[in-house]
Amino acid sequence: MGYAHYEIIRNGRTIEAGYAVEAVCEEAGCKAKIDRGLAYLCGKHPGGDERGCGGYFCEQHLYGDNQCKRCSDVADKANAWIHPETGEEFDLRDQLLPAGSSYDGRGIVWRHTGNWQREVPLVEPVYAHSQVPAPGAARMLTEGEWEDVARIIHRQLRTA
Repeated sequence: MGYAHYEIIRNGRTIEAGYAVEAVCEEAGCKAKIDRGLAYLCGKHPGGDERGCGGYFCEQHLYGDNQCKRCSDVADKANAWIHPETGEEFDLRDQLLPAGSSYDGRGIVWRHTGNWQREVPLVEPVYAHSQVPAPGAARMLTEGEWEDVARIIHRQLRTA
């Protein structure tokens, strides 16, 4: 099966999908011409799944992780965690390093993989380039100070 033209079931209806299927952005009021290919899909799978509604949106109406505004807001809320002692808000999708660290794309970063201990997210070491688990024990996010890898990279680029 190719991805130019196929049928999917979305919200109980069969619709045509694929990059050869012309469409209009599904955001209310938007008239942008798009196609029903994966580049314009909210989520990961045509028809919808736990990552998105399965609608098709133009570039202006797709946000992080290829989601429409509604799905992106839901994901942001579901992935937010507030440190009970400091009040710092963490996005559990971010890659982290201990505060003050330098980033090396060949090195190790820390990320939340869905495990918790006493209502605190655990971060686990993974190789930055592949996200494959790296040696080392998981740590509670409340252990020490953490910094978002994106901020570290930005800082390193500014000072380079």
